[in-house]
Amino acid sequence: LYSLLKYFAYYTHKARSNVKLIVIDMYSPYISLIKKMFPNAQIIIDKFHLVNLISTSLNKTRIKIMKQDKKNYNKLKRYWKLLLKSQDELNNSKWKKWWCFNEVMTQSDIVNYLINLNKELKDTYEMYQNILYSIKNNKISDLEIILNNKELHVSDYMKTSIKTLKEYLLYIKHALT
Repeated sequence: LYSLLKYFAYYTHKARSNVKLIVIDMYSPYISLIKKMFPNAQIIIDKFHLVNLISTSLNKTRIKIMKQDKKNYNKLKRYWKLLLKSQDELNNSKWKKWWCFNEVMTQSDIVNYLINLNKELKDTYEMYQNILYSIKNNKISDLEIILNNKELHVSDYMKTSIKTLKEYLLYIKHALT
């Protein structure tokens, strides 16, 4: 961070004061640096990093469940991308034969099958989808309600992500407005 401070110090205080917006990831040392060097800048956490955070949590949960469920191991391993898709992007009208399954199914059928294998996976998946929807549709109040839900039956990975999202909520709100 010292090298960044040194670099930005080359610009005049007036020039740095004219910066209005700065988009960053969720690395807390950057926030203190921005506040010091760019006093009038509004900090925005970019949506890519928000989605990456929660999708990583869901994926780690899937892997944990996958390792415990030898019977469905291949299904959980093969169709991980469907779990990460937004529900509204899943195809529920195109029926086809899928590897690992003995009947014709839609993408939605596969996701439903997978999440119903384990309650923790299902609850984590539903939380992921709710947060994802709020972020994609700039629903700040929905996101706050979701994050402040005391009845969390999600994986520890997702609980950690929720804690992080709550910590950066002000800057997330800036991203959604």
